[in-house]
Amino acid sequence: MLGNDFHSVILYSEDVKSIYNALVSSGHSELASKVLKKSRRTKADKRYIDAALFEGDSEHEYDNDPVVSKANDGAYVMAWKWINKIDIECKESNFQNK
Repeated sequence: MLGNDFHSVILYSEDVKSIYNALVSSGHSELASKVLKKSRRTKADKRYIDAALFEGDSEHEYDNDPVVSKANDGAYVMAWKWINKIDIECKESNFQNK
């Protein structure tokens, strides 16, 4: 299989439960946990994630399944920012010289 031959689908809760149980019983508990977590995502969560990815900048990266923390007027979507080791060393050096 090359590329992504799969398409998004809507699963009923009983389908997700069956998939989850099959994964757990076959020893794939980590994958089962991912399925369970994704099945509990709301449409709002997905919209916030999509907005963060679309409006992203070159300084932040996002996991495939970022944490979303919602409030009444918006949400935080967890992102990663790369910090070079040399930047930390320079800041520490400047701090020690003061």
